[in-house]
Amino acid sequence: MRMRIIGAVAAAGVGGAALRWAATTRLSDDWALLVVNVAGCAIVGWATARHDAARRFRDPRRLRRRQGQHADAESPWLTAGFCGALTSMSVLALQLAQRLDAGQVGAAGAWLGLTIAACTAGFIGGRVAVGSRRGSL
Repeated sequence: MRMRIIGAVAAAGVGGAALRWAATTRLSDDWALLVVNVAGCAIVGWATARHDAARRFRDPRRLRRRQGQHADAESPWLTAGFCGALTSMSVLALQLAQRLDAGQVGAAGAWLGLTIAACTAGFIGGRVAVGSRRGSL
């Protein structure tokens, strides 16, 4: 991996972490985590759908020429860097464990169900957003 890509992933990670911190200063920890996880899933859905659409519409001759230049790579700075720092499954696991330790089994199950449903909807929404703009690629 090139140093430029590594630097871009690291810089985007700083941005994602800063945005996550900003969300936790404005919302409770539970809701901040849900918001950033859903936003991160939406961004990943958008980025992967955009990547898929771009691959379908690229000139194969041009793609072959540029393969050595990471032409076919998904945006690692956005997906791994920014969204990786923005979202957190480990904090979700901690939230669920705290609820279970407090005997709140129903609340833990409801929170997990809400998170899965909301993140799935965010991911699908991100992909659909690209599909509705397919002609602009």
